[in-house]
Amino acid sequence: MKKRIVAIALLLILAATMLPVRTAFASTDITLIIDGERQNPTVPPRVVGGTTLVPLRLISETLGAHVQWNGTTRTATIETAAYTVVFTVNSNTYTVNGATRRLDQPAQLIAGSTMVPIRAFAESIGAEVNYSSSTNTATINYFTAMSGTVRISGSTTVQPIVQAAADRIRAKNSDLSIVVSGGGSGTGINEATAGTVNIGMSSRDLREDELRVLNTYRVAYDAIAIIVHPSNPVSNLTMEQARKIFTGEISNWNEVGGGNAPILVQTRETGSGTLSVLQDLLLGSGNAVVDRATAHASAALIKNAVARDANAIGFDSIGFVDNTVKALRLDNIAATAQTVNNNTYPLSRSLWVCTRGRVQPGESAMFIDYLRSLEVQRDIVQREGYIRIPTS
Repeated sequence: MKKRIVAIALLLILAATMLPVRTAFASTDITLIIDGERQNPTVPPRVVGGTTLVPLRLISETLGAHVQWNGTTRTATIETAAYTVVFTVNSNTYTVNGATRRLDQPAQLIAGSTMVPIRAFAESIGAEVNYSSSTNTATINYFTAMSGTVRISGSTTVQPIVQAAADRIRAKNSDLSIVVSGGGSGTGINEATAGTVNIGMSSRDLREDELRVLNTYRVAYDAIAIIVHPSNPVSNLTMEQARKIFTGEISNWNEVGGGNAPILVQTRETGSGTLSVLQDLLLGSGNAVVDRATAHASAALIKNAVARDANAIGFDSIGFVDNTVKALRLDNIAATAQTVNNNTYPLSRSLWVCTRGRVQPGESAMFIDYLRSLEVQRDIVQREGYIRIPTS
């Protein structure tokens, strides 16, 4: 009898070990939709204790936030234009702009991914969140919930990025108006300082006195290309040769390996961020572009002037370089995304938008987040020929 009982017990134990292990995670697949687009995260959303957890990095990048992970404290800090949100793994609290809030379920590490409660994160930055239990679908509306008017002015280098982003987001929001105008970096900085626009655009770093009033948000990286007519036989200049051409010390193409023809220097107008960066990075302190240079009011106009004249030379954002002009190498280094990222191209810069103080929650902040989102960085910044910023 005892042997029979032992045998039955062993069979029950064996059967138990063959049953699937029950976890704390709901097994139902959850669909994640952000601003109308279905997401396919490597680690899918999970329901834990009735709370939906989603991969933090994916939703942050999609919503234009920057994520920093501290492995020592197991803390994720998420920066948007208007909010700083901090989650600590396994903590029942998190902070939004320094204020502590409680969580029904803490952030967790699952399969190497930081998973956070979808509603806590999304609502913290002003997004709308919905969950349908009938379809197991979690929906976040952020950029598609924008309305009102945003006014933007400034750099004609940054303008193509901002205009393309404005056109795209307006197509998703019938109640949203975004008015974008140029005028140069100086105009954008001055008008943002005065409060006559919500957002200024700048293709140069802001000075210390400007930063006492304005907050800056990087939206792309760029390089200034030295451009000539495609028929020009010169393909490389040293930095010293380029400096002497723009200051007027070299005035004939035969002095740098070209034909016997005068060099016709094209420049940008006073207040141009591109001109300011050229002066800082190429001409040096106390030097200016030669007086006989022809000035142009925008990036497009200086490019067109060089494209029309075989003896012209100018400078422009690589975002404007096309087959109508030729970009010269500097010290045998071409202006490319790779040489900008590895800091070998000498005329590299950041492109910025700025606001008076830290931007307050609302449409301006949301549009800045949109400029920094994966969608704009991938589909607009790169398409326009600029260099995307890292999303984390």
